Amino acid sequence: MAEASSLVGKLETDVEIKAPAGKFHHMFAGRPHHVSKATPGNIQNCELHEGDWGKVDGEAKVAKERIEAVEPEKNLITFRVIEGDLMKEYKSFLLTIQVTPKHGGPGSIVHWHLEYEKISEEVAHPETLLQFCVEVSKEIDEHLFFNLKPILTIKRYIVGADGEAKVAKERIEAVEPEKNLITFRVIEGDLMKEYKSFLLTIQVTPKHGGAGSIVHWHLEYEKISDEVAHPETLLQFCVEVSKEIDEHLLAEE
Repeated sequence: MAEASSLVGKLETDVEIKAPAGKFHHMFAGRPHHVSKATPGNIQNCELHEGDWGKVDGEAKVAKERIEAVEPEKNLITFRVIEGDLMKEYKSFLLTIQVTPKHGGPGSIVHWHLEYEKISEEVAHPETLLQFCVEVSKEIDEHLFFNLKPILTIKRYIVGADGEAKVAKERIEAVEPEKNLITFRVIEGDLMKEYKSFLLTIQVTPKHGGAGSIVHWHLEYEKISDEVAHPETLLQFCVEVSKEIDEHLLAEE
């Protein structure tokens, strides 16, 4: 909602996204030239300090902006519009984007805050620009989330006591860098002969009061029948993989 004052106004909105907060923030703070690749229908060009800020009311608009503030620890960035079409209707225009991780689950919330002063009462409050921000958020999210979900093929992983090699094709389902967490969903391969669904989550946390870390493996699955065994051998395989990767990493130091 806009403020009661006829000339000075504020508009805000929240957009729920699937991508991690830091990655969305970095698109604006560190890779502005990638914004137009993520949402080409809305933003034709975007460079550090200036760019074409898409369309409002279906009409192409140009805005030249200056980065006013960046707070990486808060995933916050503020732009001040200094030239372009918006300055024909507004004396000042600030746009702040802050992204926060969702509590209790993957994904983030993008908060857009527009603060402006109109040149006259005849100028409308920029609700269409706010809707534009929502659309941009969703398209950037799709771009980021798609890039977070490459298809990986893992060969020769041992699940049986007989030492038989198994193949699984997995998709990255979620990544939370701030928690050192990643989740894979098995989508093809030998496991799918025995399980309707199979999720594998790995989270690594530093040990309290000492060196080293704890790797937590979480397997979540649905068997195709009661005859299928629970995957204890796969869990033991995960333990062995952890130890071998640990030795490899320590040898590199």
